[in-house]
Order: sequence, then structure tokens, then C-alpha cells
Amino acid sequence: MLNESLEKIVQNTPGAAGAILMGFDGIAVMQYVAPDHEDVDIESTAMEFSFRYVELRQAAESLEMGEVTDITIKADNRSVVCRVLSDEYFVAIVLADSAHIGKGRWMLRSTSAELQTEL
Repeated sequence: MLNESLEKIVQNTPGAAGAILMGFDGIAVMQYVAPDHEDVDIESTAMEFSFRYVELRQAAESLEMGEVTDITIKADNRSVVCRVLSDEYFVAIVLADSAHIGKGRWMLRSTSAELQTEL
């Protein structure tokens, strides 16, 4: 079921290269890569950023901002949108076309309860 949820996120987000469910420890649980984006290393991308996400969450806590729920990184060639699912896990979508960041964020938010249940 996790793979189906990740596939749904990617298929319903124009420009999505793939989606991944990962632990904040950098270990991937499941991923789905769009057939036309098999050259994108989604696992390495998410793993590299997972440790930064932990730091951002700690910074927000120390500044008494509350819980971090979403993290977005927009770069020239790709963008990454993450949704925190729990203290241990997050889901991320990698976009080859950043024009649809909002749609990607909405897909993560709308499927987060489903993914939490599957964990």
C-alpha cells in the first residue's frame, strides 16, 4: 500500500520525478520513481536533506516556533517538498519542474493521514 500511495502522489503531481518515505535517520522505507525520471536519485537526495531537516526542526523548537510540518527546497534544476509524518518519518516529493510545487505540497498533505496509517 505504501508504494501505491507514493505512486498516487507522483502521478497526480505534474513534473514529479518521484516520491519517497524516509526516516529522519536517512533510511528509506519505500520510494516510487516516475518511469521517465529513472535517472533521478531520489534516495540520495532525500538522505542528504534528512539530516538538515532534523537541524531545522531543532532550530524551530529552540526558537519556540512550534512543530515543523513542511519543508520546501527550490533550486535551479529540481525542487524537494517534504511533509513530516511523525517524529521518525517524513515523505518527500522531488520535482523536476518546480512550477507545480503547490500541487506537490497539497498531494503530500492530502495523503499524509493515509501514509501514517500504513506505517
